[in-house]
Amino acid sequence: HYVRCIKPNDHKYPFTFDPRRAVQQLRACGVLETIRISAAGFPSRWTYQEFFSRYRVLMKQKDVLSDKKLTCRNVLEKLIKDQDKYQFGKTKIFFRAGQVAYLEKLRADKLRAACIRIQKTIRCWLVRKKYLRMKSAAITIQRYVRGHQARCLAKFMRRTRAAIIIQKYQRMYVERKRYKRLQAAALIIQCILRAYTAKQKYQGMLREHKAIIIQKMVRGWLARQWYKRSLEAIVYLQCCIRRMKARRELKKLKIEARSVEHYKKLNIGM
Repeated sequence: HYVRCIKPNDHKYPFTFDPRRAVQQLRACGVLETIRISAAGFPSRWTYQEFFSRYRVLMKQKDVLSDKKLTCRNVLEKLIKDQDKYQFGKTKIFFRAGQVAYLEKLRADKLRAACIRIQKTIRCWLVRKKYLRMKSAAITIQRYVRGHQARCLAKFMRRTRAAIIIQKYQRMYVERKRYKRLQAAALIIQCILRAYTAKQKYQGMLREHKAIIIQKMVRGWLARQWYKRSLEAIVYLQCCIRRMKARRELKKLKIEARSVEHYKKLNIGM
């Protein structure tokens, strides 16, 4: 780096600039030639830190690495496809003419898009806030309208319920009277039917009782007749058996008597 002093005018007047004299001094010092040569090569130079700080907006989060030099290299390879337009040095990046303007254009577009997004977000927030206020107002209006409608509906429902209760009690009174008449008639009919049924049942029980008495007497007479016949048969059987035994005993006694008589005859005189 060097500093070249250029005189604005030959008389050293303040706030006076002579363009022709300044160009002559630049040409005499070789500054214009130096600029031409520099423009033909890599006139723009950025350190890695300056480039990173300046064009950080063009990088994505995944492109940012701990090594600034490697980060700048990766970003330039994505932004500028022609690698002849830039060169990497040890501490600086060298650009050909027009490349910095291209990067500035990309940066300006990115910042413009970011500004548009910020504006969009702010406008969205403002519109949303307005919408929420309008929504809140609409909800409030709806709430009051629905409250009025609900009160009207509640009033109508109360009246309807009162009418239904009145109808219910009126119908209950009519049905109760009708039920009592039917109940009284049913009770009378039931009494008559039950009396008739009880009478029929009593008569049936009376007939059954008399039939049982007749059956009892008949069965008693039949049992006595059967008993008498059985007793007579048993007595007759016993008589037959005893007669048979008596005959056998008589026969045996006769045989014994005959034997004794014969023995006495044999032993006469002894």
